[in-house]
Amino acid sequence: MALIISFFIDLIFGEPYLIFHPVYYMGKFISFFDKKFKHSIFFGFLSFILIEAFFMGLLFLISKLNMIFSIIIYIFFISSSFAISSLYTHVKKCDTDDLSKLRYNVSMIVSRDTSKLSKKELYSAAVETLAENYVDSVLSPIFYYFLFGVYGIVFFRIANTMDAMIGYRNEKYEKYGKFAARTDDVLNFIPARLSYLFFVLFSPIKVSKSFFKFGKIKINGTKSMSCMAGLLKVNLKKEGVYNINPEYDLPDQKSLKKSLMYYIFICIITILIGVILLWLMKSFYMLNMEEMFLFPGLIFLYL
Repeated sequence: MALIISFFIDLIFGEPYLIFHPVYYMGKFISFFDKKFKHSIFFGFLSFILIEAFFMGLLFLISKLNMIFSIIIYIFFISSSFAISSLYTHVKKCDTDDLSKLRYNVSMIVSRDTSKLSKKELYSAAVETLAENYVDSVLSPIFYYFLFGVYGIVFFRIANTMDAMIGYRNEKYEKYGKFAARTDDVLNFIPARLSYLFFVLFSPIKVSKSFFKFGKIKINGTKSMSCMAGLLKVNLKKEGVYNINPEYDLPDQKSLKKSLMYYIFICIITILIGVILLWLMKSFYMLNMEEMFLFPGLIFLYL
């Protein structure tokens, strides 16, 4: 029920105001240590541990409160760890034929320079962002909620937020952000590959051909991108990084619309499967601590 309620809260209200958003405070902690600590591997590791310890401790203290009150706070944390509707909203803004608006809106969701990109290159960047962030914003949070409950989903969100803020390969963050970046890679490793199971439902042959041929370019990022590229029969390309399905043309506005439609259906299927698996877990076990950690692992091994 917590997962279902959290899903509808995210769907209806989107991201909460900053002062009510747990990720906002995660970012504040990250920025604080970024300014106070030396930028070395050790202090990057230390900042990660301190932030995770603080929020894990906070969740533990919340669990000692009145049950109804603690559940409400947990739902708040869970819904804030998703970005289902906000990801859709940001990419939907790129569904425009106005080049200046398109260039600006794409620049808000990608790190690359969009000033000299053509329309099709801009649409490609938007589709890539939608596909890649499906894992970060939808699948991985559900995966870790299923395995470890609210502790798992918050742990993942902290690691993912740190990677987004300090996980860069530049002079400033190469060492300091390395632990957060590698942790995020490890946490997304299984969900990125599981994404294939959700895309392949819509077109087994096209998705499989693209996934198994181009899904190994980056450790995680191109897994879901190659699936989306195969599904849409388009070329997704970032100069010097990847070139998925070069035999096809770059996506146009129609392709972007299709990607948004597929994204909605895939998110619904992901949520439904997560709820069903949680229901099965509750139905077959009394949910003591050992069983909570064992049973989900057995299901995924079986799958």
